[in-house]
Amino acid sequence: MTKPFVLFDLGETLVDLKELLVSLAANLASKYPALRPELPAIVRQWISDASRAMPRSPGQAFVREFEVASSVMGNLLRDRGIRLSDKEAGFILREGWDDFETRVRFVSGVSEEWLKEVRSLSAGLAIVTDGDRENVNRLLRHLPLGLYFDAIVTSEDVKSYKPNPPIYQAALRSLKAPADQSMFVSDSPQDLRGASSLGMATCLFGKPTIDASRELPEGALQVADPRQFPAILREFAETH
Repeated sequence: MTKPFVLFDLGETLVDLKELLVSLAANLASKYPALRPELPAIVRQWISDASRAMPRSPGQAFVREFEVASSVMGNLLRDRGIRLSDKEAGFILREGWDDFETRVRFVSGVSEEWLKEVRSLSAGLAIVTDGDRENVNRLLRHLPLGLYFDAIVTSEDVKSYKPNPPIYQAALRSLKAPADQSMFVSDSPQDLRGASSLGMATCLFGKPTIDASRELPEGALQVADPRQFPAILREFAETH
């Protein structure tokens, strides 16, 4: 019976990003009241477009998440007749993040008790996230994730986004974890495909929200509620 190493995505897998969209929409509404009716659609489009705009193809030059997100927001606002630069769009994002940071919470089903149980059933835990180190560190000041995770790897740390191998490989090295004794958990099928290509087991949490693809790697597990996940880990340990 071997406990698995478990690697988690962060946004929408452990941390609820809906509050970020609420904070961003409120900030935009205060600046551009005429956009108020469109804002729910604008911020949803922003988060999905920003994810697609990340330089994920092999050989593409790395660009920080904040720069990509600022450019996408700038384009969305300019398309609606608002004249501003990407840098000014970045200020809007930063203000929205500042508000979100004070109210950040776990996704439904994730709690400290859940994290304690998952840790007890694991050989080691890591977070693997497409994000900038500064923003991830700010979230860690408000959520007790650092108490339970042995490694936290961001795309900025390794200059590579999922589903490319370097970000997963860096986390596996940090845990001293063999890929075939490890499991990657995410709400994104794209993330899972990248992990599976390295020989890791995979598990989809909930329904994809940002990544619209439905193509899961062969053998991927699925749980509708994170509270079902400890049973997955027990079964994994018994069969490996």
